[in-house]
Amino acid sequence: MQDLLKRYLAGNCTPEECAQVELWYELLESKKAAVNEEDLEEDLIEVRTRLVKSLRKERRPFRYPAVAAAAAVLITISIGTYFYVNYRSSGNPPETNKLLSNAADIAPGRNIATLQLGDGTEIALDDQSNGAIAKAGSNTIYKNANGQLTYVATESKGEETENPVSNSLKTPRGGQFQLTLPDGSKVWLNAASQLTYKISKTSHERLVELKGEAYFEVAKDASRPFKVLSKGQVVEVLGTHFNVSSYDDDPSVKTTLAEGTVKIVETDRYRNVVLEPGQQATLDSGSRLSVAQVDVSDAIAWKNGKLNFNQSDIYAVARQLSRWYNIDVVFKGKAANVRLSGEVYRNTNASKVLEILSFYNLNCRIETDNGVKRIVIE
Repeated sequence: MQDLLKRYLAGNCTPEECAQVELWYELLESKKAAVNEEDLEEDLIEVRTRLVKSLRKERRPFRYPAVAAAAAVLITISIGTYFYVNYRSSGNPPETNKLLSNAADIAPGRNIATLQLGDGTEIALDDQSNGAIAKAGSNTIYKNANGQLTYVATESKGEETENPVSNSLKTPRGGQFQLTLPDGSKVWLNAASQLTYKISKTSHERLVELKGEAYFEVAKDASRPFKVLSKGQVVEVLGTHFNVSSYDDDPSVKTTLAEGTVKIVETDRYRNVVLEPGQQATLDSGSRLSVAQVDVSDAIAWKNGKLNFNQSDIYAVARQLSRWYNIDVVFKGKAANVRLSGEVYRNTNASKVLEILSFYNLNCRIETDNGVKRIVIE
């Protein structure tokens, strides 16, 4: 079936094969309508929209334009949605359901983080009630119910400006949090990440240090540039929106610009590049800095509540799963040389994601050993 769908997308099908695919599409649509699941509908629309947009190569016209997207659904990560429709309609689950039902499921990540104040005090934010939770210099720190931390300036007598204090927000694996800094800049912190920042009104620059991944919406202040120090580079901005991914276990640091302009300085050789919106800079382990045009929505999908795979190798996918689901991923034998593309919502349990991956001929399962869960891929 997958070979047929690939030929259809490439425009290499015979008339009989085209008719077969188009008949399949009509059946899929009728079954989807019968299921009438709101979340399923959203998944199909999202996948179809992204796939239609990605079909840029000129091909012969299809009888139904949406058929191309539906065909690609089975080839990309959203293939699991198709089998989910068949399962709900027929009552016959695919084999992967049997495989994954042998162990307890793994819930997705949530809004959890730890705040470290300047004096070393650590506050577990998920244990705190909403409202004011601490002071930092002339700022009061507030936590709200949506996983957000906000610094609000209070009346100051000026004494705090002499000695700026440093705060740090850290998310564990399986955590995420949002932060509004004293200058009004907003930060979305991904799982297994840490942001360290100074609280000061008089500093000539706004310097933060990032480990892991974060999306920034920087408040404009021409007199005080905003700098992000991460693994081997410094990102310099005045006011803009961008994403930095600098996990220690990733082979490169990626900086993606959504709006405005940023300059990236490579700290070993002091080379720099200036990005325009839609560009991504990659700093590899050999300190080589390169720039490419990308789809920004792929890079910031996590901030919008999605796990995104765009021609990602299985090891990159495994790292995402490990961080978000707070679980180790183990490979047994040599993993298939497969590239995965597509998106799935981050509020999905791990078993559903693994069920989808299994349709790439990957043997995926959840194991429990002495009470400790792990994902196994072989």
